[in-house]
Amino acid sequence: MGVNELSLIGVAIAVGLGAALLPVFVNAEVYVVAMGATVNSRPFLALLILIHVVATTIGKAFVFQLARRGTNKIRMIEPHPPRNAVSAWFRRIGQRLSRTRFFRWIKRINDWLLSLLDRPYSGGLTAFMSSLIGIPPLAIVTILAGASKQPQWVFLTTVFTGRLIQFLAIAFLLHKVSWF
Repeated sequence: MGVNELSLIGVAIAVGLGAALLPVFVNAEVYVVAMGATVNSRPFLALLILIHVVATTIGKAFVFQLARRGTNKIRMIEPHPPRNAVSAWFRRIGQRLSRTRFFRWIKRINDWLLSLLDRPYSGGLTAFMSSLIGIPPLAIVTILAGASKQPQWVFLTTVFTGRLIQFLAIAFLLHKVSWF
């Protein structure tokens, strides 16, 4: 293994941890797409994806423990009034979209999945769906799961499995990576 491969492994670990801790600034899915465009070896790309998923899961375990030790109550915050005409326009558009049938269906599924987090083992379904398709967002699910009764091993197992399937599917569809 050369310096290039070791540096790609280090970047996979750094981006995985960064995506778990700062999901607004570091996107794990975009990294998988970019990684596939720069790596020529398909087996090495699959290995990088596996390392990236492990790093992401370790970062989510850290956030889970912070939420578990930090608070047991999540409070709702009232939205502030819009500061300017542009933000008021975006808010009106969002309110119109939220009244459509599709978004009401997504909201019902989202609310149902989040209600499962109160149950110790069926909350794993929420973590799996969140890590696989992103509904509800995994950053929110991680914090709520840490504050709930969900066992950490269930959460981490489902997050690892969902992220691995998602990233391998991205790599397979865009870069023809497979285990065979």
